[in-house]
Amino acid sequence: MRKVLPLLILVAVAVLGCAEEQITQEVALETTTTYYEPYPLAFYNAFYHQGLPDVSFEIKNPTDTPVTVKITSEYQGYSNPAITTETIMPGETKVINQTIPLIKEKIEQIKTKTKFSLHYKIEYEEDGQWKIWDEQTVMIDVYPMNTMVWAIYDDMGNPIDLQDYIAVFVTPKAEEIQELLAVAKEYAIDDFGYYSDYGLYRSLPGYQYQGDDIEEWRVYTALQVMAIYNALQDYGMSYVNTPIAFGKDAAQQVKLPKETLKTLSGNCIDGAVLFASAIEALGMHPYIVIIPGHAFVAWEVKPGSNIIDALETTMIDSASFEDAWEQGNKELNENWDALTDDDPWNGVIIDIKACRDAGILPME
Repeated sequence: MRKVLPLLILVAVAVLGCAEEQITQEVALETTTTYYEPYPLAFYNAFYHQGLPDVSFEIKNPTDTPVTVKITSEYQGYSNPAITTETIMPGETKVINQTIPLIKEKIEQIKTKTKFSLHYKIEYEEDGQWKIWDEQTVMIDVYPMNTMVWAIYDDMGNPIDLQDYIAVFVTPKAEEIQELLAVAKEYAIDDFGYYSDYGLYRSLPGYQYQGDDIEEWRVYTALQVMAIYNALQDYGMSYVNTPIAFGKDAAQQVKLPKETLKTLSGNCIDGAVLFASAIEALGMHPYIVIIPGHAFVAWEVKPGSNIIDALETTMIDSASFEDAWEQGNKELNENWDALTDDDPWNGVIIDIKACRDAGILPME
């Protein structure tokens, strides 16, 4: 499985667009402004927790006199302004990062790709008054909250992999997920084939097994996922073969688990996100496996083992858990080389726990 954090450092550098440098005789500041473009609104909280700014200002004071500057930026009509005041010492270069506070009610109304007016202003203090150094309004592309952006491009035209951000749609604390698990407990059984006595009867304890045998661990965790699967089958959950789009040039609408549970239907990525949410809510470690044109869910069999099992969630309305479990592992094994090579566009295994550790938190 790939590590998440180095990728995010790359994104922090390469996602940003660039504005022009300005020099005047009066103050002689040198400024460069950078900003996200396009902006996936679904990633807003993740960017914030990772410390990735909406706008970054690099300001150099080449003079021998301190200069106090005030930076203001906003998405007009969709945010409150971010305001920062800093003093730049003689010869000093400062980078001032701003996260623009979005207005939740406004951004939730956005349903299709649109444009934001990013307005920013750099002022400097002179004789007790603020004077404008640079003021710009730029139009940037924005994707709505229900859209997963798999990749964007840097200024050299190279794709930047954002697939780890599917983790924002995995929402283990959602009320609907907790309700699902309460129902799924009633489907928990304590034996499977010749394995028995796991203490799972009407219980979903996550990683509480005390044995050492890895095959027993496989059954122990699979029985809990089976309980979720069987509960969803009795709910009437169905797979809907709606168009999906993964890859370098794609943006894909993804349902939050609460929406999938409300409609009782979803495509492969919706199902993977739903199961990953329920598995994470149990305290287990889920993965979302993405191969060209498809996605399915997996989980770590025993904590720290790096051994994973997989489930083909699209079989929810047509097959038993055992068959879907077998098919998921078959797909995992058949694609293992592509999933573990150096090219993320051949396929990736998204480690949700690693994403959390890297600051990619649930959207809600």
